Amino acid sequence: MVKVAAIDCGSNSTRLLIAEVRAGELFPLFKTHKVTKTSEGLESSNEISKDAKNRLIKILREYLKRINTENVDQIFITGTAVFRDANNSDEVIEEIRKKLDLEIQVISGQDEGYLTSLGVLSSNTINNDFFIVDIGGRSTELIYDSENRTNVHSLDLGVVSLTERISNVNPMSEADRNEGDNLIQQSLDLEIDTKNISMIGVSGTFTSIASIYLGQKIYNEEEIHLTTLNNSWIQDLSSQLNQMTEAQIISSYPSLDPKRAKTLSTGVLIVCNIMKKFKFQELKVSKSDILEGLILKNY
Repeated sequence: MVKVAAIDCGSNSTRLLIAEVRAGELFPLFKTHKVTKTSEGLESSNEISKDAKNRLIKILREYLKRINTENVDQIFITGTAVFRDANNSDEVIEEIRKKLDLEIQVISGQDEGYLTSLGVLSSNTINNDFFIVDIGGRSTELIYDSENRTNVHSLDLGVVSLTERISNVNPMSEADRNEGDNLIQQSLDLEIDTKNISMIGVSGTFTSIASIYLGQKIYNEEEIHLTTLNNSWIQDLSSQLNQMTEAQIISSYPSLDPKRAKTLSTGVLIVCNIMKKFKFQELKVSKSDILEGLILKNY
């Protein structure tokens, strides 16, 4: 038995999982996430800002304190799209290494999708014929099974980058929505036969809307896991969100992390377009993702 920590430094949030691994099976001990908005402003500057870097370092320092109390045997830490895209990634990674003795490994969109599929399939009853959607801050991974092979299609679009491209304020105007629809549809340049395939949504966008669907007062990941959402309900939610201010979104949905309110409308817009493109009438939400996959790949 080993005790392992996995950290995912994403474009919008930074997440931690501490787990025990016994005979190849994972037993979670602690899991948390913080919205660090590491890619905020990257669309215009092409760099991770000083404020974003400082937010990330602050959260990583907090995570290390928890990790140290758990007597963890090994730490795995990845950087995804924000680190792939920023011109100053190497400088930020080096500063984190010097200050915290953490070595961030930047992974490709393909590797991100593969690790996510490992994590999702480890805690679901679906072993094949899957279509996993992982919406991040700057990229969206479409992971699907074809001829007994896991395929990954990485879209250069996520909730933060789309929000910065079309609008920085809620409510979302019709013009902004149309622009968002066009940008998303342009990215979805692949054809997949999705008959008899199950759609599974992972990441903060999906877990947030599942929490809203369940009417949670306090976010509860265990209750969210494997919740089924139908397309018509998601479409209605999208219409509602587009008419609300950021403050109204925060006050209306008490289980929502307030820092997600700014990007929730664009996240749901991405979900709506993907379901329309591939003709899905429903999806299931998974709590497991790249964190579980990162550990299972190594054990």
